[in-house]
Amino acid sequence: MSGTAPNGGETGGAARLLASARERLSVAAADLALPGPLRLTEWQLSTVSTLLETLVRNVEDELRAALAIRLAANEQVHAALTSAHVPIALPILDGSESLSEPSLVAALIRRAEEHRLQRASASDGGLLLELSGDEDEEVAGEAMALLVGQSARLDRFQEPVMARTELGAEAQHMLVWTLAAALRLYLVERQNVAEPEADQAVAGAAAGLLAGYDEGERVDSVALRLASRLALRGRLDDSLLARSMAEGNLPLFLAALSVRSGIDADSVWEIFSAPGGEGAALVLRAAAVAHDQAASILLRLDPERVEKGIDRFDSVDEAEARGLLSLWQADPAYRTAIARLRQ
Repeated sequence: MSGTAPNGGETGGAARLLASARERLSVAAADLALPGPLRLTEWQLSTVSTLLETLVRNVEDELRAALAIRLAANEQVHAALTSAHVPIALPILDGSESLSEPSLVAALIRRAEEHRLQRASASDGGLLLELSGDEDEEVAGEAMALLVGQSARLDRFQEPVMARTELGAEAQHMLVWTLAAALRLYLVERQNVAEPEADQAVAGAAAGLLAGYDEGERVDSVALRLASRLALRGRLDDSLLARSMAEGNLPLFLAALSVRSGIDADSVWEIFSAPGGEGAALVLRAAAVAHDQAASILLRLDPERVEKGIDRFDSVDEAEARGLLSLWQADPAYRTAIARLRQ
């Protein structure tokens, strides 16, 4: 039986593409080191592991500082919580799957890939520097905000870091409450704090952290506002897309593709992350990117699979590509259910 649908696309093509992208995240989330064609590279594994460890440590420090204030009357507990050299939550969670939430793993892999592209470009961020001096004050303001936000995502050794406030709401809530649960276990089982007292202190500390979160301040949100303003002014062209990729500016690149394709930026990244380069080619076609610029982007993204990507780009027109990607316009829970059935 043929796998070709009447419109020339492969039967179940969108579902297969979705499942492929999700499977890679599932493999990464399960062990971050399993063998097979979907395995992370050694560099990705190392970078993601370091990002996660640092992120967990920083969020734990925030929670511990808040708990130390709430439990200040208990000198022993206060001393343990303020001991900076003794990790608490990570050893409790080590070996469990508590931190394997796909939304968190996806964010970490995306941050690692962003850093790889930046490193490969050796760019000084010329595009954002130019836009931050733009005559249009709104464009200049968003570009400057994006420039500042991105500069804060590198440590003093120019290695990538990721603050919890850079996570989406789902991933951040999961992370904070998971670490809160680990600290609750520590307080109750190792410090003999009464359960009601521990629950009140831990829940209050976690809720306090989350209350100060503004998703609109994320780098991805700023990038989307900048891309939207450029689109309104007719300036979100192929050259800007190609240049943002060439400079390794993944947030702006994904935001620009999101605006042009009508697919949200997180979904654009999910499609791009599907192995083989098919997803990237379809999004570029759906965004009406010209052949030469698309080829340049695909080459920068994955030199080893650029020919396959270009072939896929040439095999569909814009309407067909949008049709194949229409699944990403549906409810995320629906997509998750489809991906699980395909895995």
